[in-house]
Amino acid sequence: MNLYAKVILLLCGLFATYGAIDYTVQRAVILPSFEALEEDLARTDMERVNRSLDDETSQLLLFCADWGNWLETYRFMADENPDFIGDNMTRSTLEAARLDAVAYVDADSRFVWRQGFDPRTRDVLSYAMLAGDALEAGHPFRAAIAAGAQASGLVVTEHGAVILVAAPVLDGAGNGPHRGAVLLGRVITSEVAGRLAEQAQVQLEVSTLPVQDAGTAPSPAAHVTEIVRHPTTNEVTRRLADLHGRPAVLLRIDVPRSVSARGRDAVSFALLSLLGASIIVLLVLLAAMRVVVLGPLSRMTRHAVAIAEGDDLTQRMHFRRGDELGTLAREFDRMVDKLAETRRRLVDQSFEAGAAEVSSGLLHNIGNAMTPLAVSIAGLQQRLREAPAGEIDMVLAELDGGITDEARAADLERLLRLASRELGRVVARAATDAEAVACHVEAIQGILAQQLRASGSGPVIETVQLATLVGHSAELLAPALQQRLVVEVDDSLRDVGALPVPRHVLQQVFQNLMLNAAEAVDDPKRRRGRLRIEGRLVPVADGSSLVLRFTDDGVGIEQEHLERIFEKGFSTKSRRTNSGIGLHWCANAVNALGGSMRAESPGPGRGATLQVTLPVQRTDAAAVPRAA
Repeated sequence: MNLYAKVILLLCGLFATYGAIDYTVQRAVILPSFEALEEDLARTDMERVNRSLDDETSQLLLFCADWGNWLETYRFMADENPDFIGDNMTRSTLEAARLDAVAYVDADSRFVWRQGFDPRTRDVLSYAMLAGDALEAGHPFRAAIAAGAQASGLVVTEHGAVILVAAPVLDGAGNGPHRGAVLLGRVITSEVAGRLAEQAQVQLEVSTLPVQDAGTAPSPAAHVTEIVRHPTTNEVTRRLADLHGRPAVLLRIDVPRSVSARGRDAVSFALLSLLGASIIVLLVLLAAMRVVVLGPLSRMTRHAVAIAEGDDLTQRMHFRRGDELGTLAREFDRMVDKLAETRRRLVDQSFEAGAAEVSSGLLHNIGNAMTPLAVSIAGLQQRLREAPAGEIDMVLAELDGGITDEARAADLERLLRLASRELGRVVARAATDAEAVACHVEAIQGILAQQLRASGSGPVIETVQLATLVGHSAELLAPALQQRLVVEVDDSLRDVGALPVPRHVLQQVFQNLMLNAAEAVDDPKRRRGRLRIEGRLVPVADGSSLVLRFTDDGVGIEQEHLERIFEKGFSTKSRRTNSGIGLHWCANAVNALGGSMRAESPGPGRGATLQVTLPVQRTDAAAVPRAA
């Protein structure tokens, strides 16, 4: 798939994703917010209905308190004058006050006088709540009447729900002692419901709930607003509790879903507008990218592929543009010019550079091996010079000349024995030094043999224990360096176990890294430095990679030198003792095996870490050499 097709798919996918997200946001966030607002408005409507009912109750209670705080009522409750009822409780008076039930009770809630009326015909009508001689036992108003307090609430009667209020009978000046109470009731008829609906500006239905039996499941709690969504309306209901706290009256209003309808229209319009705008922007963007970017980029790609496949470095693009693509094309032409010149020089210098590189690395490794060899030979020569061979010859010559003095002869024999023992010790130490010399010579021979094998084939792979190989490499260091550096092998390296690796190459790499660490801790103020070696196997796609970390506590590496530490000829040490070859050779050797090296350091004086990464299981036939 070419870049143009990918860009089209990417832009289409981007716009489709944005459209899907916007659609989801519109449907899941914006539209529900309209619906939530609509439900809040519906709850507000129901609250207005509830407040209207509360106002109706408050007005009735205020009227009841006015009747109770009337001197004529106070006297009537004292002497039960029948003229008071005939003069004041007339049909016209009760009808004007819209009262459907009236009762006078004494302080013990016994009826002094009571009467019920039909709310429609105004005829006398009996009510069960006014039956008997007194209010029923347990009636919630009993406590208020006894205390001379006001009370109000809803009562479900056989003629419907009634707003019932009670106020104490006082002396007309608001003083007592109270003489019972006045009870007034108003049936919530369709006329009352219409008046409440008009005040709340809603369509209201008021119905009476059936009284719950003990065995029936409880209905929803009172004074809780419930909303049921219908396609065009929201059905809002609230249950009101009676004097006993039981759900008694159901208020129901239907609120048109005009807000959510407008919200859906707005969301649909927004989505359609977004779709149209997205299509237009997508087409314009694709056309512009094709002309401005993708077309020239395709031409540059074909040009680069032609150069790569045809190996013709004489082709040029010659773009005449002032933007970034024009700059990129011109720089690419310049790069091809430099590449052609570099290839010509590289062809001329490849043989000489390769030979010099091999020779430099070989001489450096042999030099590293020759240093401890020279030290061992010098120690062997010193021991041989200190051997008492001359003393033994003098004693033997004197003994051979004949000695008549027995004491002198005994002294010479003792001297001969002592000298012989000393000579034996010298010879034993010389044998140890000779073994060390032989070991160093074997290492040099291994380097030469490895170099000979590398000149015609890849490195020889051997299965070795890495911890053992590290120990052998440390033994090849000069004695002075061994005394200066403590090599610590981490348990992780021992846990790696035996691996198939190029033993001779890794041994030279290890020896170079140890030598570098020993030189890094060369400080007169410090007695010894430390080099810690860790290792682990890391799974990769085609096998495993061996990761080795050499961490010293030496002088460290400055940050600006980390990128150059493996360059040929670069060294932070004295030029008289360092040529900048060791780490460069190590990097080339590891790269030739398909691995890599990198350096880390917290800063000067804080040590450094050299990490070697090497594949131990390869799927390809041979490692690809790479320059460091």
